[in-house]
Amino acid sequence: MKLRFLIFFLIVLSCSETVNPEYYEDWKLRRKNALYAEDGFLNLAGLYQIEDGKHKMGSAEGNDMLMPNGFPDNFAEFTVKDSIITFKYYVPVLFENKLITEISYNYFEDFNFFDRGSFRWFVHIDSGVIGIRLRNFNHPMLKSGLEINHFTYSKRWVVNATFKPFENPKRAVIPNFQGGSYYDIVPGKIYFNYEGTEYSFEPTVRSSGRYFIAFGDLTNGESTYGGGRFLYLDPPDSNNNMTIDFNMAYNPPCVFSTFTTCPLPPRENILPVAITAGELDYNGVLFSSVYE
Repeated sequence: MKLRFLIFFLIVLSCSETVNPEYYEDWKLRRKNALYAEDGFLNLAGLYQIEDGKHKMGSAEGNDMLMPNGFPDNFAEFTVKDSIITFKYYVPVLFENKLITEISYNYFEDFNFFDRGSFRWFVHIDSGVIGIRLRNFNHPMLKSGLEINHFTYSKRWVVNATFKPFENPKRAVIPNFQGGSYYDIVPGKIYFNYEGTEYSFEPTVRSSGRYFIAFGDLTNGESTYGGGRFLYLDPPDSNNNMTIDFNMAYNPPCVFSTFTTCPLPPRENILPVAITAGELDYNGVLFSSVYE
């Protein structure tokens, strides 16, 4: 009887370690659905960084912003001065359910998008990059399967942490995928202990109130993406306690498309330890390759 109980106990224990928690499976599903969403990263068809001056758009060689096949050779021109952008289209485009050929606005104050067929474009501001982002809602790769692989889920990568706010929030320089950088505010440090060693992160805070971390570790360039991974955390409680679930570390969108703007891990967030949890590197075809 004791032997049967021991075998049963070991089986239950084994199952508890190998069966993924429901919240984790739900997170993986939501993560994948977000990539395929209308505002996701898989339908991107172009990104053109803008600066003051006049720029031309069209499908013919010689245009500043080269549009995909199906657009007119000479489609439009736009002028940028400070934060004012003026589009002059040579053929009408759809804007707020009306056809227009010209519009001028402040892209820091107004988010406007324009449609032609299955394509949509707009001024995109993120991670120190200002550019025109192009989407194709009929992107030819959207019907292909996307496989995202993960390390095996493990409870040992769910760790307790402590947030220690700075007396004065820090204005940090964050590097980006495009080779530039931008400023963001770091409110403090997050400390955690793993296998007897203390590590720390410097997070930023998103508009949702959640803490965001771009981090690197010793798996980068081996089993995970060389440019690091991202992680969101719930804000600290009233005692400044937090939980870090490294099983939910995920790849930046740069692994799927070059038409993205990704922060890179600042040196403060590069850990001298292998975080064998979360998403593995993506080895599939780049979704941006269709338009490059």
